Amino acid sequence: MPRGALTVGISYVGASEDATMARLCHDVRQYVAAGLMVARMPGDEDLPPPLRHRLQTVEHVLEHVSEMVGDDREQEHVDPVMRSVDLTILVDECLQVFALSYDVPVDVEEYGPVFGRGDPVGLRRAIGNVLDNALRAAGDQGVVHVKVSSDDHTAAVEVSDNGTGFGTVASGQGHGMSVVGTVLHDCHGRLEITSGPGPGTTVRMLIPRGRHERYRPPVRRPLGEAAS
Repeated sequence: MPRGALTVGISYVGASEDATMARLCHDVRQYVAAGLMVARMPGDEDLPPPLRHRLQTVEHVLEHVSEMVGDDREQEHVDPVMRSVDLTILVDECLQVFALSYDVPVDVEEYGPVFGRGDPVGLRRAIGNVLDNALRAAGDQGVVHVKVSSDDHTAAVEVSDNGTGFGTVASGQGHGMSVVGTVLHDCHGRLEITSGPGPGTTVRMLIPRGRHERYRPPVRRPLGEAAS
C-alpha cells in the first residue's frame, strides 16, 4: 500500500425482509414478467442485429432482476445458496449492462475462468455496485481498470479508477457498499478499499476460491406463473 493511503472498512448489514419488502418484490415481479414478454416476442429473430442485441441485453437485465426478487428472496431467515461461480462471467455481464449507461474506458485484465464460492445473485450485485461506483468516480475523463485473479485459496475482483469522486466518500456511506459488505460477509470473504492521497480508489473483493465448474442458473417458472 502506498504511504498515506487509507484503507476503508465497510460494515455489513442484516438481510432480513419485512412485509413491505415482500410486497414490493411481488409487485416488481409483475413488471419484470411483462418486460420479459415484450423482450421475447415471436419474430424477434428477424430483427436487424443491433436491435436484436439491444433486446437481448434488456432480457439479460430483467432476468437478473427476476433472480433478485424471486420467491426464495421473500422468505425471512433464508441463507443464501453458496456455489462455485465464474467471476469473470459476472464481471463481463455487469460491464455489458453498464456500457449502455457509461462512456468510460474500461481495461479488463482476466486470464480465463476464475471461480469463487458464494451466492451468484449476491456476487453479481456486489460486483455491479463496485463497478458502478468506479465508473461514476472516473467521470468523463477517467479510466477504470478491472482485474480478476486467484491464488490457491482466494479469488479476487479488483476495481480501480483514477477519478476523485468515490475516493472522497466517507467510510460506510452509501447503500451500495453496504450490500457489497453483506454479500462478502455471507460468503466468508472480505472487502478492501484503498484511496489517496492522490486521485483514484481501488476496491478489492476477496472471495473464497471455488471449484472449476460450470454454474447453471436456477430453472425459471413460466412467465404466466411469475406474473401471478
